[in-house]
Amino acid sequence: MNPGNSIEIMKRCIPFAKMHGCGNDFLIMDNRQEEWEGKELGAIARRLCNRETALGADGCMWVEKSDVADFSMRYFNADGSEGEMCGNGARCIARYAFEKGIAPAAMRFAAKDGLYHSLVEGRWVDVYFPAMDRADFFLNRRYEAMDGARQYHFAVVGVPHTVWFVADTEEMSDEQVSAWGKAIRYDHSIFPDGVNVNFVQIADENKLKIRTYERGVERETLACGSGATASAITSSLLGLVASPVTVLTRGGELRVSFRLENNLVRDIVLGGPTRWVASGYLLPEMWM
Repeated sequence: MNPGNSIEIMKRCIPFAKMHGCGNDFLIMDNRQEEWEGKELGAIARRLCNRETALGADGCMWVEKSDVADFSMRYFNADGSEGEMCGNGARCIARYAFEKGIAPAAMRFAAKDGLYHSLVEGRWVDVYFPAMDRADFFLNRRYEAMDGARQYHFAVVGVPHTVWFVADTEEMSDEQVSAWGKAIRYDHSIFPDGVNVNFVQIADENKLKIRTYERGVERETLACGSGATASAITSSLLGLVASPVTVLTRGGELRVSFRLENNLVRDIVLGGPTRWVASGYLLPEMWM
């Protein structure tokens, strides 16, 4: 973007889409013409995600050009921080790209942490994660900071996640999820870059219930795709569930499938419904 274009673009009506995956909601815009300058996107996302004075969302995404894939996904959390990856966001932007003619139904896109594949089948969208080493899942870690010693599990599945098993997610109050989630997320002595916090209940051998406090959104969200994926794989490595795993979030059902092979976790797929809530224009008054 040329100097001064950021002011000019705010004087125009800018098209956007509002989508969600199981209640995890996003604003999506097309930046293939590079009208929005990259260094501005965080501040713009923070403003657009405000639920009182703007459209409101858990995050903002921009479709950008890519030399190695059908497009590149730029994702920013509601607090303006850029995320390496977002599972439900990826599913939504994949459907957006397909329906806008930007990519075929079976597509490849670039995220900050690497290349991903996706398949759009109507409202249902699958995202395929790269294979992971089992050694990248750090299991049975002791945590002393909360009331009583507790165990947690850690992995980076696009973004960093902790998994904490609880007896019943529905018995956890909203205040408890928020308080524990915030305390763990900001425990920089253990997690210097912050971390997402997933509270997980084993429902049966192929089903989990989950509540997630998301880093960058800084609250509990109705669903977290990468958190569901991290929790399903972690639970399988511990012998508690087997693939495919249905993950019951507060906003709906996600499906996570994978294959454990020697020291690798292969064929990791996150799938679920998407909803295209609205299309419209950002109006100049919003920036005033």
